[in-house]
Amino acid sequence: MMSSLSFLLEDPEEAKLKKLVKGYFDQRDYIKALEVIEDSISSRGKDKVPTMVYYLQGSFFFEQATKTENNGMKFPFLLASVECFSKDCGVHAYSAIALLEMAKLLGSASFCKKALNIAKEGLSFLESFGGLSVSEGNTKISLEHVVRTAESMILLGVTAEKSEPKLRESKRIQGSVRSDLHTAAGKRLRSYWASMDVESKRNFMKVSTAKLTAYVERLYRKEGLDAFELVLDSARINRKWKFWMCRSCSQKFYYPKKFKNHLEQEHGAKFKPSTVKHMAQRVDDIWAGMISVAGWEPVDAVAAAKMIKTQLEFVKEFVYENGWSKNWPLAADEERSKLLKEIQILLVSFQERKILSCSIRDWMMQFTVKHLAQFEISEHTLTSECSLVETPQSICFLECPELNQILDLLKLIKYERVDGTELVSNAADSLWGRLRVKEKIEFDHDFSFMLLDKRLLRGKIASFDDEGTIGVCDHCVHYTKTHPQGDDIITWLLDYPLIDESFEFPRSIRAHNLEIWVAVLRAIHFTCRTLETKYEKKLQILNYDAALFDAKNLCLLEDERRKNVPENQWNTYASLLCDECDGRLKIDAGDSHTTKLFLCAVRDVLEGASHPTFDFPDLEDCLTLILGHKNLNDDIVLTSIDLLKSVVTNKVPVADSKILLVENSRINLLNELVRLSVFDYRSYILHLLKRFLRDELDGIADMDAKTKLGAALAEQLFEENQQKGKKSGSNKKKNKSNKRTLASRSSILNQNVEHESSVKLEPEVTSLSPKTTEEDSMEPEDTFTSETGRLEVSSNTEIQEEAFKDIPGEGILSEHFESAHEEATRYNSALDMTLKGLLNIKVLQEDLVQNRQPFHGNLEEQVPCALKDLFSAVVSAQIKEDGLYNYLLSNLLASLEEVHSLSSDAAEVVVAILEFWHWWKSPERESLVTRLFTLEEYERMSCRRCRKEPNYPEQSSYGIVMAANSIRNIKCAFEAMKFEDILRVIRVEDEMICDVKTGGCGKTNFVRHTISKCPPIFTIVLEWEKNETETEISKTTNALDWEIDISRLYEGLEEPNTKYRLVSMIGYCEEGKYICMAYKKNRWVSLKHETLAEEGVGNWKNVVRICGERRVRPEILFYEAA
Repeated sequence: MMSSLSFLLEDPEEAKLKKLVKGYFDQRDYIKALEVIEDSISSRGKDKVPTMVYYLQGSFFFEQATKTENNGMKFPFLLASVECFSKDCGVHAYSAIALLEMAKLLGSASFCKKALNIAKEGLSFLESFGGLSVSEGNTKISLEHVVRTAESMILLGVTAEKSEPKLRESKRIQGSVRSDLHTAAGKRLRSYWASMDVESKRNFMKVSTAKLTAYVERLYRKEGLDAFELVLDSARINRKWKFWMCRSCSQKFYYPKKFKNHLEQEHGAKFKPSTVKHMAQRVDDIWAGMISVAGWEPVDAVAAAKMIKTQLEFVKEFVYENGWSKNWPLAADEERSKLLKEIQILLVSFQERKILSCSIRDWMMQFTVKHLAQFEISEHTLTSECSLVETPQSICFLECPELNQILDLLKLIKYERVDGTELVSNAADSLWGRLRVKEKIEFDHDFSFMLLDKRLLRGKIASFDDEGTIGVCDHCVHYTKTHPQGDDIITWLLDYPLIDESFEFPRSIRAHNLEIWVAVLRAIHFTCRTLETKYEKKLQILNYDAALFDAKNLCLLEDERRKNVPENQWNTYASLLCDECDGRLKIDAGDSHTTKLFLCAVRDVLEGASHPTFDFPDLEDCLTLILGHKNLNDDIVLTSIDLLKSVVTNKVPVADSKILLVENSRINLLNELVRLSVFDYRSYILHLLKRFLRDELDGIADMDAKTKLGAALAEQLFEENQQKGKKSGSNKKKNKSNKRTLASRSSILNQNVEHESSVKLEPEVTSLSPKTTEEDSMEPEDTFTSETGRLEVSSNTEIQEEAFKDIPGEGILSEHFESAHEEATRYNSALDMTLKGLLNIKVLQEDLVQNRQPFHGNLEEQVPCALKDLFSAVVSAQIKEDGLYNYLLSNLLASLEEVHSLSSDAAEVVVAILEFWHWWKSPERESLVTRLFTLEEYERMSCRRCRKEPNYPEQSSYGIVMAANSIRNIKCAFEAMKFEDILRVIRVEDEMICDVKTGGCGKTNFVRHTISKCPPIFTIVLEWEKNETETEISKTTNALDWEIDISRLYEGLEEPNTKYRLVSMIGYCEEGKYICMAYKKNRWVSLKHETLAEEGVGNWKNVVRICGERRVRPEILFYEAA
């Protein structure tokens, strides 16, 4: 979109500015580019900035408009681009396209016509070229498309684009929080806060500015220190958190009225006409108040005129209440009464929309003056002695013909304008809402302490503090009467309102909302240009009216001259007008605008035109045309002048109303710009302040914990020394023992403290990970990955069995063997159902059929023969009867028992099968498990404290493990939330420590999960507590969805299809066995143990119902890519 700079001016300063701005735009550093442009405009003026700079800025705004889906942002970006392109003299279609897009957005015929006119002008200009370049040819095609589209829209009627109503972003953002509330660290802080005494809690609310400053410097270095000192200086000097910043010149204001004046005077936010004489003026509040008063009743004009003529002194004493007097005689005239009511309604609506101009009032009053002149009552009497024309009651003197004329003109006035300001207001609401703060922050007299809002100690704060005034008080007594209640302050500390993630301390404040701010300012400039056009049209009407006045004066002067000369020396009015045109043209050769309008007016008069024309043809031809009517009858000339003058007089109030409509748009945009300029330092530092306070409280809690543990250790050591003195006989031996115990306990103490501050105690999400050859040192906690962990469990079991040999009593042995038998039965069931669930996955079936070479080389020794037999049977489709299947299953079970410890956990069975399945491969390609089941995941973490971003290695897993009760609890709290979003919410709480061994700070941070491609099969394991009620099982199953979008769980996916569908579900029954629910032939079926028979279930709702009724706990969910 950015065109070349080949035609730039050679001025060195301008060339330097263009190069600088284009460089920033090319680097996509839009903020810096906009700042340079605004600085240049402020120092040089709008008209002295190179047009190419405006073109680049317009291109940026046009690009932003095409990217955003928010209509409130799209409209000002489009309007700003049009304003910027208007400064450029090059030929392009962007301005016309932008206007057309605004017409579609608003359903505006006005913008549509503007787009059409600009497109036609561009095409007309291109037609003057001898030949067109490729780019000019493309521009022509675009302009022609605009013309066709605009003409079609005008012909069919312009309608606004329909869009779904969206929740106000400010509300959405205010409700969006990221919380550490339920993490181990959060629970620890809450517990410690509860143990603190009242005075400690009060002191915690006093934040040392010196400590906070040092904290900022440690985190952000000089940039942060300078920014924070700026905040403190502003608070100290101005005693306000809230201010208005001009993004053009970076000046700050603490009163909106002064800031608005600054924008109007310094940055072109107000149209300044060459003369204020003919500016459109609104009626004053007094007259406006009169029209809304009831009582618009027709007056008996004849009787009233008689009273004025015969009882003038009495009339002068009439009492007017809100502009209406009850002393005037009324007339019983229903038609006039009806017309007066209609006029009142229109005038009131004009006033409410602030377009009731003085010209409308004065124009209506002239009707009264003319009407009463019929009764020989002068205008002087009405204005100076009766003051009648100063009130709207004078309209009630008129008869039906005059009232109809007034009503007809008022109906021509449009009191609404489709200008898009409502969209801009919505955008401003959203952005302004992000800055609103509830908490008051005050200081002590020396500004040594920030004093947090007292209400934080008592509970949640409901209302916003939009005032932002800074109070100063004695920090020693500030919290004396405040009694801490509950621990809501911990909730406040641990919640991170997502105010604006793209704008955080210590970023330059000027950059805040800069793009939309400049866009709205350019939109105001566009509106001011529209006002300029409207004023030019009004001045044209007034000059045309003056030309008619001069023409009639010539005729009246001729009437006076005729009284003193014979009739044969009379001049016709037409000849006088012709001679005047000829004389004026000779004097200034038609260069004067006044001369051109006079010739146009005379031409219209002599041709008998019904409406004035403002085109300026060749003046010599115009004069020739005028001279051709030199002998026109005088009466025709006078009639034509009076008709045109009447038409022109009626155009003035209409023109003023249009001007006031546009002025309203300008004022509305200016008000929104003022709102966009608001900044609250509290929103700037609040996240920083919470972070500091969390670290402070965390440090206090750590120190307290270490102190208590140290005291306990010292007491224990003292007791051991006492015992050592009592048992002197075995002194040496005991000393050695005590030393070893002490060292051991000291080590445990250190481990406990370190573990408590760095490890998440209650993980709710784990990975179902495959075993690799590099896992010898990995810990088995919270994972199904480690074979070492299972072997340790098996070893412990063997030790227990050896111990049973020495225990007398057959009952215990009997119970042990019964338990082992039940365990084997469950394992057999788990294996059976897991295999059936796996074999129902279509992509797995297809892969097995396509890759018939089961094993190669010496791999047979590493895989049970029974597993090979089962695979071969599946590939050859031999399994059709229960007998063969049960035979293969029993052989597989026996083979697995030789190499794998029995487990009744279906998840471990899945891992065991997949581990053996790794050998189902050929030398030419990866194993089936790697291709279909393995999820290659990266964990990303950006430390909030030290900003370090460690690059952790890729991790492999077969899926994810979730706590069933967490899923159920979230679903109960948010019924409308989908399963995939529930999983995402749970995974948001995953944490990782910023590793100090690699230069980190040891801070616990949130983890982002990233994958680059979707696996064909995605597995989810649900962990249950095994004591759930039927209702709880039903609620948990109801939270599951048979279709999920994996892109909701992982970042980094660029694939078009990220949808998965549930095809198999392994569940654990209350009877101690497993069942499999499989989706086959567009319905769900239930598969049972040791048989190939299927039981029809139906749709997903039936699956949920059966799980609840039969107390089936879903444990394994196999999803297949849709």
